[in-house]
Amino acid sequence: MSHRRHSPPEPPEGLVELVEALLLAHPDPVSLEALGGMVGQETAPALIEAALDRLADRYEAHRFIQLNRLTREGVPHWRLVASASLAPYLKAGDPGRPPRLTRAALETLALVAWRQPITRGEIEAARGVAVNPQILKQLTERGWVRSLGHRDTPGRPEMLGTTRTFLQDFGIDSLDELPDFERLAGQDDIDV
Repeated sequence: MSHRRHSPPEPPEGLVELVEALLLAHPDPVSLEALGGMVGQETAPALIEAALDRLADRYEAHRFIQLNRLTREGVPHWRLVASASLAPYLKAGDPGRPPRLTRAALETLALVAWRQPITRGEIEAARGVAVNPQILKQLTERGWVRSLGHRDTPGRPEMLGTTRTFLQDFGIDSLDELPDFERLAGQDDIDV
């Protein structure tokens, strides 16, 4: 008795290209359900998944573009991204690149990411120095830090937290993927 592997359905002509174009045009990762809504509900999710599989195969051999699958709140999402091998070309062609972050800016961003919601005063207490307003402005302009409202305490200090752009730019799906703060704090080369 021979065992046949169940082969995925063949996507209809043009579906792979349509899904590819939708992923290219959409600024955020897209779920299977959202793709179904854009393509049309008459297209079965299995056909959209088959189209995504074909795209993955196509881009697996491609050196500069990747089909990236990530999970948000337990739901798979897809996006097309530039691969790491494209980095030297992007760097050479982008003279308007934002300046590198200073150590103070990196420490501030790390505190916001690990201890959010956090106030400016709490950042200053943790770092032992005043926070330069330009650092918070720079982190906000990059889209990594945002206001989460005001704490209901005297002076109503602003609470800060990270954004979805922070997660995307650092290649993580959620803050749960950050390394353990307490473990890192004990390392000699990390000043907290």
